[in-house]
Amino acid sequence: MKFKLGIFFVITLLLTVGCTDEREVEYDLLSDCENHFQATSYKVAVEVCTEAAENGITEAQWLLANIYEFDLTGEGADPDNAFNWYLKAAEGGHMRAQTLVGESYLHATGVTQDFEQAFQWLNKAARNGDPNAEFNIGYMYFAGKGRNKDISAALSWYRKAATKDHLMSINNLAWIYATSKKKTIRSAKKAQYWAEKLVISDDNRSVFLDTKAAAYAIAGDFIKAVELQNEAIANLPEEVEESQLLEFQKHLESYQQEKPWEE
Repeated sequence: MKFKLGIFFVITLLLTVGCTDEREVEYDLLSDCENHFQATSYKVAVEVCTEAAENGITEAQWLLANIYEFDLTGEGADPDNAFNWYLKAAEGGHMRAQTLVGESYLHATGVTQDFEQAFQWLNKAARNGDPNAEFNIGYMYFAGKGRNKDISAALSWYRKAATKDHLMSINNLAWIYATSKKKTIRSAKKAQYWAEKLVISDDNRSVFLDTKAAAYAIAGDFIKAVELQNEAIANLPEEVEESQLLEFQKHLESYQQEKPWEE
């Protein structure tokens, strides 16, 4: 019995040492990949990250995909190679890669549009708590993209992301509560609650001001709504599409007539 136990101990020890060695190799491969990526020595990073990626290290697959997508080596972007590595990372459980693959299928970015594939990948990432995935699922329900249009479901998904400070989800919640034609959904209190959480920067200024104006209008403060809407129009980019400009102007006219905007 002691002899058998001794053999069992030796086998267990060898297996443990083997696993430890393998983990150390993986750690070293990923460390080299990350170090060269962060140092912007991308040509070397391609070599070391490829070795790590081929060993199934999902973070290395993600970084390698970024190099190919954004042409970080200066040798030309390779979107097909980038997507293949994003997909491998997603299949290995990489949350951000799952979201990106889902978004690619949702918006037909480099792949044929496939709403079911989009939903499956986004749902995997959402189960891991990614607010970008939650936002995109909310959009699918809101717009009826691959799902039956369901505003209540959209609001639920937007709220999940909004509680993690996802700004576009916060914006969409405020907008829906301010402009919905459904009385059961429209709420001045909720619209203003979410609108006040918007952090306005140069990137989102005109859109978020437009939403804030709608929130003030539904609350009956048309003076503030007009002020904000004028500011939203003034902050539209010079190359703005005419359709968006006309839409913003229609919102302004509605507030000037003391009428909340309804979608």
